[in-house]
Amino acid sequence: MATEFRDLTLDDYEQAAIVEQRAFYNRPDEEFVERMRKFYPPEWTVGAFIDGKLVADTRAIPMMRRFHGTSTAFGAVGPVACAAPYRRRGLVAKLLVLAMERMRERGQWLSGLHTPHDALYQRYGWERAEGKKSYTFGPKDVRFRVRSSGGQTEPSGPAEWERLDRIFREKTRDANGPFVRAEVWWTNAVLKSWDQGKLVDSDAVVWVDADGNDQGYAVYINRGIGSGGGWQRQQVWIRDFQALTADAYLGLWEHMLTHDLADTIETELHPNDMFRELCDNPHKVKTEVGMGAMIRIVDVEKAFERRPYLGQGSAAFTARIRDEHLDWNDGTWRIEASDGHLHAERTQATPEVEMSVNTLAPLYTGYMRSDVAANTGFVRVIRPDAIAEMMQVFAVKDAPYSPDYY
Repeated sequence: MATEFRDLTLDDYEQAAIVEQRAFYNRPDEEFVERMRKFYPPEWTVGAFIDGKLVADTRAIPMMRRFHGTSTAFGAVGPVACAAPYRRRGLVAKLLVLAMERMRERGQWLSGLHTPHDALYQRYGWERAEGKKSYTFGPKDVRFRVRSSGGQTEPSGPAEWERLDRIFREKTRDANGPFVRAEVWWTNAVLKSWDQGKLVDSDAVVWVDADGNDQGYAVYINRGIGSGGGWQRQQVWIRDFQALTADAYLGLWEHMLTHDLADTIETELHPNDMFRELCDNPHKVKTEVGMGAMIRIVDVEKAFERRPYLGQGSAAFTARIRDEHLDWNDGTWRIEASDGHLHAERTQATPEVEMSVNTLAPLYTGYMRSDVAANTGFVRVIRPDAIAEMMQVFAVKDAPYSPDYY
């Protein structure tokens, strides 16, 4: 059998729809094919073909990831799909490497994906490197210790995406992790949600303060979760929740609690969010560590060049970085930091620390502290003083978090 790896063409989309939908136990239809044609240029997707038939593919959507006042080109990976009869043949491994080669050619120095299959993607250099906090609670079970002092909610929707975007940009301009959202992302990935295999409009409200200023918004959808006692049970899923003021935060949560016909409200917010502590009985709120994105450093040199330096004074260390799949990353690097900038270049010097490209990702985003990485074996320390230098190089203002899914 002849195997070929290449970018998709428009003629491949019907096959791609079958592979991608069946891989996740959905049914392909013409609506899905048309959506692919409308939103996904063929060069974003690489495929594996056996005897001319598409059997697996991987897509990387070009985005921009914010990092404390800067932004870096980013490849948002998804889906990664393979037809069941062709799994365990190494096709996906080759597609992931090919996708990263394409990302580098396009100047996307970082990559990320969402998956419950950490072990699979760890093999190819991705590592969990963003965090979330997950909440589940019954709206009738929650009472707040503090109330909003004035303002009201107004309905919104896809036609007003720019109104929401102004709030989002203000909230995230100095954040660590969120995307820069374009119109197509707002109207199709934020303000729409999947429900029973169909893409449907979400609900959205804007919090307007007493002076008429937009200060926050919430995007959410209700979903049926089975029947009980003759009634269709409901869940409200909050897709995006952003508040510029404490009053907006409180007011939006007060609005969400009016959905008291729902059995549960669920959401995933910033790791430092304090909603549970706001409740008079926090034990009624099930709180878990959510799964943020797995991140992959596509190009070590360029990724450091784009990352701001937030440490004190100057700092430097020499690291042996192991990358089994991307030879342009594999080797010993001298990392230097000063005046708000980072620089990485290859060196023949003796390394002071050793790590995998996996470990580099959570260090880079600030998800993992350098001293913790050293104390738990993720980093092999040769010169102990280098850890203090690393702590400065990888300093962040805030925990890495993105409210987007891809």
